[in-house]
Amino acid sequence: MNLNFINKFLVVFLFLNFFCSYVCAENDIYLSLSGTGSRASIGLSEFVPKNGFFEEMNMSRDFKETLENDLILSRHFNVAVANSSYKFDLDSQFSYWSEKGVSVLLTGTISIIDQTKLIVDVKLYDIESQQLIWEDRYSGSANNYRYIAHRINDEVVKRFTGEEGVACSKIAFINNNTKFKEIYLVDYDGYNLRRLTKDNRLNVLPKWVPNSPQIIYTSYLYNNPDLFILDIAKNKRKALSTIQGLNSPTTFSPDRKTMVATLSRGVYPNLYLLDSSGVVIRRLTEGRYIDTSPSFSPSGKEIVFISDRAGYPQIYIMDIDGVNLRRLSTKGNCDSPMWSPKGDKIAFTMKYDGTFDIFLYDLPKQRIIRLTEGQGSNENPCWSQDGRFIAFSSTRSGKSEIYIMGMDGSGVRKLVDISGESFTPTWSYGL
Repeated sequence: MNLNFINKFLVVFLFLNFFCSYVCAENDIYLSLSGTGSRASIGLSEFVPKNGFFEEMNMSRDFKETLENDLILSRHFNVAVANSSYKFDLDSQFSYWSEKGVSVLLTGTISIIDQTKLIVDVKLYDIESQQLIWEDRYSGSANNYRYIAHRINDEVVKRFTGEEGVACSKIAFINNNTKFKEIYLVDYDGYNLRRLTKDNRLNVLPKWVPNSPQIIYTSYLYNNPDLFILDIAKNKRKALSTIQGLNSPTTFSPDRKTMVATLSRGVYPNLYLLDSSGVVIRRLTEGRYIDTSPSFSPSGKEIVFISDRAGYPQIYIMDIDGVNLRRLSTKGNCDSPMWSPKGDKIAFTMKYDGTFDIFLYDLPKQRIIRLTEGQGSNENPCWSQDGRFIAFSSTRSGKSEIYIMGMDGSGVRKLVDISGESFTPTWSYGL
C-alpha cells in the first residue's frame, strides 16, 4: 500500500480519533559541456601537502577521494585520477594528463594550520593550451573538509554548466528505527547522518523551506497533528499551525512569503493559503474531499496537489488564488506530486500494474514517463535543486529505504544505510 498515503491517512485517521558562493572576477573563464550530452573529461591530481606534514598527507588523500566522488556523482564528467601525480612538475603533468585524453586538470595544495584549520588552494587548467582557467582559496575547519570539497565541486560544475551543483545539499527523511517516526538529516552523498528530532512521537512529511536551513513537518508532539518548523542551524523549532484537527502537509512558495497546507478545521481536509507565520489567508478548495500533497510551481503562481474528488486520488493543478482547476490525465491512484525546478515536469507516485512506481508528467508534451519498474514499491519523489536527480523511497531491498536516481531513471544508488525503515525524503535547495 502507498506509504505516503498511509502517513497522510494515518494523520487523518488519528485526527478523526481526536476530533471525530563566491563572486567571480571579470576575467574568469567559463567552459561548456558538449551540446550532444557527452561528458567532459577531467583529470583529478593529488592535492599537494604544502608543508609535508603527516596530517596534510592524510588530508590530501581523504580530500581527493571526496572530490572525486562528487565529480562522479555529478554525472557531468568522466573522471581520470592518478596517484602521486603531485610529484611531477607542471609541464610533466600536462604531458601525463594529455596522454590520458583529459580536457582539464583539477589540482591544488593542502595546508593544515594549528591542527584545526584547513586551507585548500585549488587550480583548474586547460590541458591543450596549458592555461590556468580558474583558481581560488577555500578555508574552514579541518573536521569539515568534506564540505570544502563539496563547494569546490559545485564551483567546477557551475563553470561547465552555468548552474549550481548539488554537492552541498542535504536530504532529510523520516525513519522509524526508534519505534517512533523521527526526522533524520544526511549529506547528498550519504555521509554525516544525524537525527534531528528526539520526540518519541509521530513526525511525518518533512519539507524544506526554499533558500533556508529550515524544515516544516507535521508532528503529534502535543497529541494533535500540528505543523512545526525546525531551524536546523539554530537547533530551534516552533509551532506554525496548531488549529484543532489536521495541519498537514504543507509547502512554501518560492519566495517563502506564503505556504499551502491541508487543514481540516472540523470539516473535510482541504487546502488553505497561509502566511509564513501560519496565519490563514484564505481557503483554496472546498468540498467533501481530501485535498493534500500541495507543491508550488517554480513561478509560485500555481500548485499541484492530490485530491480524491474523482473517487480516487488523482493529480490536479490550480492557480494560487484557487481558480483554473484542472486534472492531469493518469491511469491509477496517484500521490506525492512535485513540480520540477524548471517547471516543465511533475514527478509523482502512481499505482500501476499493482505496484507503486515513480513517474514523470511532461507538461509541454502532455505525456507520462515511467522511471521505476519491477523493483519493489517506489514512492515519495523529490527533486534536486538542479532538476537532474530525484530522491525517493523504495522497498527494493526488502524494507523501505532512500534512493537517488537521475531524472531519466538511470544510475540508482542507495543514499544511506540505517536500521529501521525510511520514508518521504526532501531535498534541500538554495542553501
